[in-house]
Amino acid sequence: MIVAFRENVEGVLLACKELIDHPDIVLISAKDRDEVKAKMEFSGPDDITLLGFRGAADTTGIVRVLFGRQAQKIFRRDPDIEGYISLVLRHRSSRPVELVRFLCSCRDNAELLYSGKGAIAKKYYDIMRDVSRSYHRLCMFARPFPVNGVLSVKVDSPHRIGDLFCRWLARKNPDLPVSVIEGDIAWIGNGGHVGLEHFAKIPSSSAGSLEFSSKIDEVDDMWDIYYDSQVIHKRRNKKHAKQLQPKESASMSRMSERDRYKVERGIVSCTLDNFIPEKEV
Repeated sequence: MIVAFRENVEGVLLACKELIDHPDIVLISAKDRDEVKAKMEFSGPDDITLLGFRGAADTTGIVRVLFGRQAQKIFRRDPDIEGYISLVLRHRSSRPVELVRFLCSCRDNAELLYSGKGAIAKKYYDIMRDVSRSYHRLCMFARPFPVNGVLSVKVDSPHRIGDLFCRWLARKNPDLPVSVIEGDIAWIGNGGHVGLEHFAKIPSSSAGSLEFSSKIDEVDDMWDIYYDSQVIHKRRNKKHAKQLQPKESASMSRMSERDRYKVERGIVSCTLDNFIPEKEV
């Protein structure tokens, strides 16, 4: 029997359960039904089961059946099992079928996911941590800027984390629509402000046409004026500034490029006195 599962958390967990119940099945993974049809086009089997394509499943219940009590994590900020799977699937070299077989090998002993004992366990733990670090770097350094009232940012990451970052950015700015452009697609958060669903996916070419009436269009420039006018040059620590704004993060957004420019070239001489009109004599 052939089982095709969707490459998401629900699909992976359902495939794990199916593989444990029927160890002799053949597994294939796909992002959607069209990809399943493309993969099965030449073999044409009649006996095929689809998992994870009909909507959200009760992942918490499946995790409890497969692994029992949640494992003690190596680090406090490590994700739970569903979060672990979600991060691994976003990695550029993700292999969902191999992941399913690895998860099944950890049945009733979820601590193996976090312990790093064995080559496979270490591989997937490192993959999870790699994606997690990339996500946190985006949250730290990818600065959005207003475009027609929409907070927009173009991200450049080797992993598929644009939607994850968009959800975080939307939570931080609930009163504004946000747009995260990742390659040829754009993830839209708080889309109700611009006539879309709360969280939507559109072509990146359409993101520039979104408009939202807002009073923050000049916030970026206002922040530069305030920052430049209040800097104390005697306290400038260039080495420390470079650590807080690494060079490799400068390409994440336009504002981070400007921050890095200030780190490398210094800050213009500017004080609030420049904005006070001279008194008439």
